[in-house]
Amino acid sequence: MDSRSISGDGLTCIVDRVTGSGFRLSFLGPVGAEDGVRPVRSEKLPASPDVVPGVSLMAQRGSGYAGVGLLDAVCLPDGLAVRLRPSGMRNISDTILLLESADPDCDVRAQTYLEILGGVLVVETRVFNDGSNIVDVQRCAAGLLPLDDWSSDAITSYGAWAREGHSSRVPIDAGRVQSVSRLGRTGFDGSPSMLVCECSASPGHGRATAAHLAWSGSHSISVERLPDGSTELCAEALYEPGEIRLAPGEHVVTPKLIVAVSENGFDELSDRLHAFARSQSRVVPRPVHFNTWEARYFDFDEASLSELASQAAALGAERFVLDDGWFTGRRDDTSSLGDWEPDADRFPQGLGPLIHNVHSLGMTFGLWVEPEMVSRKSALYRAHPEWVLGYPDCEAPTGRNQLVLDLSNPEVRDYLFKTFSKCLDVGGIEYLKWDCNRELYPAAINGRGRATAQTLGVYALMDRLQARFPELEIESCASGGGRIDFGILPRVTRFWASDATDALDRIRINQDLSRYIPVEMIGSHVGPSPNHITGRTFSMRFRALVSLFGHFGLELDPSALSEKDKTALVVAIKVHKRFRGWMHSGRIRILPVNDKHLNVTIVESKDAEHILVRVLRTGMSARPLHARIALLGLESKCVYAVSEVAFDGGSDTGIGSFSAESLAWSGLDMDPRKPNQGRLFYLNRLEVLRS
Repeated sequence: MDSRSISGDGLTCIVDRVTGSGFRLSFLGPVGAEDGVRPVRSEKLPASPDVVPGVSLMAQRGSGYAGVGLLDAVCLPDGLAVRLRPSGMRNISDTILLLESADPDCDVRAQTYLEILGGVLVVETRVFNDGSNIVDVQRCAAGLLPLDDWSSDAITSYGAWAREGHSSRVPIDAGRVQSVSRLGRTGFDGSPSMLVCECSASPGHGRATAAHLAWSGSHSISVERLPDGSTELCAEALYEPGEIRLAPGEHVVTPKLIVAVSENGFDELSDRLHAFARSQSRVVPRPVHFNTWEARYFDFDEASLSELASQAAALGAERFVLDDGWFTGRRDDTSSLGDWEPDADRFPQGLGPLIHNVHSLGMTFGLWVEPEMVSRKSALYRAHPEWVLGYPDCEAPTGRNQLVLDLSNPEVRDYLFKTFSKCLDVGGIEYLKWDCNRELYPAAINGRGRATAQTLGVYALMDRLQARFPELEIESCASGGGRIDFGILPRVTRFWASDATDALDRIRINQDLSRYIPVEMIGSHVGPSPNHITGRTFSMRFRALVSLFGHFGLELDPSALSEKDKTALVVAIKVHKRFRGWMHSGRIRILPVNDKHLNVTIVESKDAEHILVRVLRTGMSARPLHARIALLGLESKCVYAVSEVAFDGGSDTGIGSFSAESLAWSGLDMDPRKPNQGRLFYLNRLEVLRS
């Protein structure tokens, strides 16, 4: 039996090549725990294959294996099924392991790379056609991951537009638990990810695994309990029928599967994934945003926007983002997508004067765009109907009154690159809010699938624009909470978490998203009250506290605010600016509490010297006694000065100095007591006690 290992950043992975079973993952876990690894014991039953295949990193159907297998492909025109057999395993480096398999009859080979990078395992598969026939790849997993015996529960996210961030935890007793998106784009039901854990796992306790597919298109992540009791996780991009056909000499590369493991609960998983995400994205300043959408929608002109910018700057905003409605003929969402020229009636001299005015107020300027879409009522569609997914069906279904441009077509990408380069060449546009307001249906041109190539085309267009404008920042928005994934992440600096700015909903949405995405990349705005979607009303203080733990912004009409609310908002923005320097590189965790109507969130600086504790009450307590809140997980043998942060423009209220042990055991009286109220506390580490 050949055994190989890779190790780095506190993580070890060991793979064995076993006769009859292929490549078995014998260990994936913390460095130092691998000395207890033992060979997998497979019991042969009377009805079993004579050689029990068992779980494998490159498992193949047709061997008696009950799982889905790594690859389903056939050689055309004969339809001969590709059957991979292990052919080799070797270390590329101390952190990269290559597994190889091949089918000599079809001249097809596959490679699965396992790399430890930044404390996580990155898995990728490549399939090569070395023969003379076309190979039709029907599906190919980025990675098959045999799971440990303790893997008993699966946690997935679900939701819909403005309803994101719900989660489901189910036991993996038998059969499959699957999270799937089939409409060509990461959807509102959550990132392409899944958590698997032992039954007792919690935020700060227990063993857990997180799997995230770095892909912005159709996908599936599943975990399955096989008939023999073993458990397998499978992550893959979903291909349209006939979409991936490899001509002789061609190959296909899957998206990357990102795997994090923890022996200390979900918070440790988030720490590892956040560190990896930060390593993949640019580090940029995080100015306070003002977005015009819920302030003006489509009702504006240059003069009213200039006044709005003055009001935003007076509140403390640092970036002014002009949302939908700025381009030719756009008065509602039924027309003009694709005609990306400033509307001459609204902007007689183009966007330049508005941009100059925004800059004179001390703010940077951002612009909403939706490059992938086109309206039937547009000059672009009239000129090029053949550029639209669904062509030549003139009755192709629309979403939000729009169709999808075929970004797999280089000619379309060239047009969009030139169009937006012309827009950006005006100068002064530092930021694009890049929206994608509908999914892909039908994802075909002349009946041929384009979904995978469409996603790659989006990546290519973003990469080309960023190469042309290296300082440009892009926000990923897809009707809010769609397209939030590690595939788009290296190309963007921010995600719009949801079109829901309702404070209660955003507690849940932001908390769910922060499992994978660092706090500073989550766009979190103070919305209007009553909220435009839910109709609920909240105090300015409560709305601001919810938005504080994110990339802070405003999504409201300043002229509709009372003087009291304006003052409260100005103070809240100052509070955010006071702490964001360390908060936006820190760690976030949710404290467990017994009261289901209480949310306690901690953000801690990277050096653990500064801590914010936000306490939000979302409903009445079942009892009049409000229990003290224990602050768990602080650095032991340390003393902290505790104060309550003022939101009235005054000074913070000192509470006292306490040891970490005291704060964990006795806690503090921090409960806001009334529903839809919140409090914020600052802890400053003073000293380390010596025993």
